[in-house]
Amino acid sequence: MTQREHIEQLVEKFLDGRTTNAEERELYAWFRSNDVGEEWAELKAMFAWYEAGMPEQKVEQTPQLELRSPRPERRGLWIAVGAVAGVAASVVVALTVWLTFDNSQHNDLSIYAGSYIVDGGIRYDNISDIEGDIEAMLERADRIEQSADELIAWAQL
Repeated sequence: MTQREHIEQLVEKFLDGRTTNAEERELYAWFRSNDVGEEWAELKAMFAWYEAGMPEQKVEQTPQLELRSPRPERRGLWIAVGAVAGVAASVVVALTVWLTFDNSQHNDLSIYAGSYIVDGGIRYDNISDIEGDIEAMLERADRIEQSADELIAWAQL
């Protein structure tokens, strides 16, 4: 762990109110002796104020410190990524449910679309009326095919 990462952890502990006196002294010394950059300038001022014993200042001179995490961009990015992932997962689930429901309504009869039966010279093409007859013919065709395969196998012996 780098020194900067260690300080980041101490800052988080400090802001949560969980630091020891020794850790706070370490933070004061680090912020006093290091060029912290623009992203931690407000924290540097805050730690200098604490180190100085929190002297009272006039209201117009009180620094307005915005306490924030040293890496708000990363947290915001992860929150955005999480939100996008959640929305994407919801869309996938909704699409899957819709497609499953939509196909279940049409699978039963759609395979027979265009089929008809002629019985006694009368053409029957109402799928729901002839579905049972079509299935019976398909079963009979399967039995005939199986018998034919058995005969071919016997003939090859």
